[in-house]
Amino acid sequence: MSSNTVPRSALQLRSLIKKSGELEVSLAEVPVPEPGPNEVLVRVEASPVNPSDLGLLFSAADMSRAVARGTPERPVVTAPVPEGAMKSLAGRLDDSMPVGNEGAGVVVAAGSSRRRRRSSARPWP
Repeated sequence: MSSNTVPRSALQLRSLIKKSGELEVSLAEVPVPEPGPNEVLVRVEASPVNPSDLGLLFSAADMSRAVARGTPERPVVTAPVPEGAMKSLAGRLDDSMPVGNEGAGVVVAAGSSRRRRRSSARPWP
């Protein structure tokens, strides 16, 4: 694939707390969005893992009991979440959430607006 080609889908790091009391961290294939009129599409090439990301990524799971499965291309890590922590996580149960707030990359597409070069960026995984 050419560096100028925008794929139809990409991988995104996701964190899921299941109602059953299990954390699941995985890579999910998600569609790459078309930029809106005042947006640009950025291919993220680097992203830090900040302490604030760790809270979403691992939540209250007991990572000393984590198990890795899946494939090298699509790993899945699971870990139990203590029963006492489940009540505080009620708002995110069974809702797979993307992880990460920051990144650096390259603009690969722009919306139709004449102002698009000065508009906000829309990241994709």
